[in-house]
This record gives sequence, C-alpha cells and structure tokens, in this order.
Amino acid sequence: MTDKQEHSNEDGPARTTGNPPFPYLDEPTPQSFGIAHLLGMRIVRSQDGIGQVSIHVDERLMHPQQIVHGGVIFTLADTAMSMALLSVLPPRTPFGTIEAKINYLRPVQSGKLLAEGKIIHEGGSTAVIEATIYNLNGDERRAVAQTLGTFYIKRLKSGSQNGIK
Repeated sequence: MTDKQEHSNEDGPARTTGNPPFPYLDEPTPQSFGIAHLLGMRIVRSQDGIGQVSIHVDERLMHPQQIVHGGVIFTLADTAMSMALLSVLPPRTPFGTIEAKINYLRPVQSGKLLAEGKIIHEGGSTAVIEATIYNLNGDERRAVAQTLGTFYIKRLKSGSQNGIK
C-alpha cells in the first residue's frame, strides 16, 4: 500500500502528495494555513520536488502605486518553495525558511501570478530551493521575480513522535 494520493483543483492538473499531513493543500482555512486563505492562494502542485502556487491579482494585493505589493510576491514564492520541499519529505517532517533573497524584475498590475518552486539541493538538514514568479495575462507568461531560499529540515529520529523523543 502506498502513502501517495492524487489531488486536483480548479487551477490545474492533478498533483500527488505524500500522506496529506496538512489540510491546507486542498482547502486553505484560517486554522490550517491562514496566510494562504487570507490572500486567496491556490496550491496547484506539490510533487517530485516542484511546488506551484497561484493567486488572482486584485485590488487587495496592490500598494498605493497600483501594482502588486512585493510582500505578496515574496509570500507566493516562499509558499511555492515550501510546497516543493514538502513533496519530498516524509509526512509531518518539520521545516522552515532560514533565509531567502528575491529579485523583482517587473511590476504586476493585473492577471494571475504563478510561482514555481524547484529544489536545487537537498542535504541532511538544509535544502536550497529556487522559485520563479510569473505574471499570466491571457496567453502571455512573463517572469516578474526570481527567488533563492535556504530551508531548515528537522529530520525525525526513528522512534520519535512529532519531533519529540
């Protein structure tokens, strides 16, 4: 028997995750993943070291110059990188962002944002992950930001429960 399960959503193809330890992969709720729920993010993919997260651009995401706030773009990138890492870790393995750097390439005013995270290196206790954030407008797909992050992984020792031994 396998722990793998397929999930699909309105934004894209089916994705596979491990035994789903986090309910926000299907439906973000304030209790499970508040920031995704607050911003209206959708988890598109979390499979084979790749994470994809999308959001529709609207006035809630804008700063006073009427372009998407950089913090929204960074949050989308961080979440996509997390989904990439989540897809290769054993269920319930704790992890988190140690540091991340973002280069903003162009402003966004409309359409949809799609962040695609990809694992570059996975070590024993850290992983390096990159994400490209795209603005989708009709048939046009333009990179608007590039991110590189380092993540901590707390490997659970055999015989431990939820990281406590």
